[in-house]
Amino acid sequence: MSEKKENPYDAEHDPHHFKRDAETQTVLGIFITILSIPVLVGTAWAENYRQTVVNLTAGLVLLAIGIGVFVWGRKTSKRSKPS
Repeated sequence: MSEKKENPYDAEHDPHHFKRDAETQTVLGIFITILSIPVLVGTAWAENYRQTVVNLTAGLVLLAIGIGVFVWGRKTSKRSKPS
C-alpha cells in the first residue's frame, strides 16, 4: 500500500522530455528577451523620473529573466544530448 509509483512523465527518467523542455525554455527565453526591448526603448519617451525608473526596472527584469531562461534551456539541451 505504501509503494511509491514511478511517474511515467518524469523528465529525469525520459531523455526526450529533457530535449522538449530545453527547446521550450530556449524559445521562451528568446521571446521574453525580445519583449524587453520595446520596454527599454520606451524608457526614452518617459515624461518624468518615476516613469523612467519603472520602465527601466521592468525592462531590465524582463531582460534578465529572458536571458536566464535562455541560458537554462541551452544548458538543459547540452545535458540531454547522448554522450
